[in-house]
Amino acid sequence: MSNQNSTDPFEPGTDIEISSNDNGFRGAWYSGTVLKPKSNRNKQSILVQYKTLMSDEAGTKPLRETIDIIQGRPIPPREPRDREFKFSEEVDAYYNDGWWEGIVTGVLPGERYSVFFRATREQLEFGRAELRLHREWVYGNWVPPLEDEVLLSFFS
Repeated sequence: MSNQNSTDPFEPGTDIEISSNDNGFRGAWYSGTVLKPKSNRNKQSILVQYKTLMSDEAGTKPLRETIDIIQGRPIPPREPRDREFKFSEEVDAYYNDGWWEGIVTGVLPGERYSVFFRATREQLEFGRAELRLHREWVYGNWVPPLEDEVLLSFFS
């Protein structure tokens, strides 16, 4: 039920990523879906449903919550499958049901990487498929942009 071609990244039914300010969750982005927009005088907010976080112990009921719109962003673009990451490159690593911001501290044999997480002071090992280049959603654009977008703008 994804609506990724919409001009409004927070339209109901659109898949997004959600950040949390709660202790233990800072620095992570979780997959979710916009259920409906909400607004009051001071801020815009949206009702979301998480894909990987559950509201019950049995893990059968997806967590729903109202978030400030600045806690949401579109799903980041994926890297080519053959992309290799470099030492000191900022990445997101898929860990504990979300994408956590980290830095590559070691390039290991077998397409494995050591990643350090500033938020938790942990260092863990990941396979290439569990990593993506870290990007920020800034004024409606991904920073850094995809390499294809850089090439297109260069030749335009």
